[in-house]
Amino acid sequence: MQTDIDHLSRVAQIAGLNIQIEAPRHHHAVLNERRFHFVEWGTSANPPLLFLHGGNQSARTWDIVCLALADRFHCIALDQRGHGDSEWSYEGHYAPEHHSEDIKALAAHLGWDRFSLIGMSMGGLNAISYAVENSDHLRALVCVDVGPFVQMNRAKALVSFVESNSEPQSFEDLVKAALAHNPRRKEELMRHSLTHTTRQLSDGSWTWKADRREKLDLREMQKRLDKIADDCRRISCPTLVVRGEQSPTFSPDDAKRFVSLLVNGRHVTVPNAGHTIQGDNPKGLVEELEKFL
Repeated sequence: MQTDIDHLSRVAQIAGLNIQIEAPRHHHAVLNERRFHFVEWGTSANPPLLFLHGGNQSARTWDIVCLALADRFHCIALDQRGHGDSEWSYEGHYAPEHHSEDIKALAAHLGWDRFSLIGMSMGGLNAISYAVENSDHLRALVCVDVGPFVQMNRAKALVSFVESNSEPQSFEDLVKAALAHNPRRKEELMRHSLTHTTRQLSDGSWTWKADRREKLDLREMQKRLDKIADDCRRISCPTLVVRGEQSPTFSPDDAKRFVSLLVNGRHVTVPNAGHTIQGDNPKGLVEELEKFL
């Protein structure tokens, strides 16, 4: 396996980013009676940014984006409950409102009164949930390839990929499955990424780190999206909606409809990217974040 420094250097080279490479700083904190892991880039003297990953991902999906912004911003990427190296919710509490409470607790732990919040996919929905009730604590909100309107029929493919690979298997088989699901990603980068979202069992097989005890109910998700749409008009902070040009789950019309609900929102499209923009075209995403933030 590549070291963090080697991997980040390689990603920066592929992405065309001329940035100083350093390893992230790791932290743990007990929030809402469970242990959370998060990584840090930059210094506390700079404006704070909190990054939330997508479902079945980890905080490390933001490595190269945070590294590119670390000279101007204080970047924190959280392993959300049930993901990465954070503790599972043994009660099965994974609704956006539960994640929102975690965001609030982490901000208090860090001593942040106002900050910018960037969330992708599941993390974006959790960020919206937080923003609805706490816009006064946000300098800005960024939703990456997600909103209250999505192509639910295409989202099934994402769910199917995760669920069909939930049984322990070899690491090589997981790599092959992940590349088949997202052929845009180079194998060496996918291989390293999976080291942060999977864990090895005692028999040598590998499985997801994320809590997969219950299958995702798409009908329940649709109900949550409908509620989020009704609530979005309460978000008062400046909001950027970012769409991947080739995203199968978040269409141009979805982005426009989302922005139409916002008091102060606009949307942009990042070229050469699908749903996972921070992995497919991190340079393009960084450029849009720099302009907005």
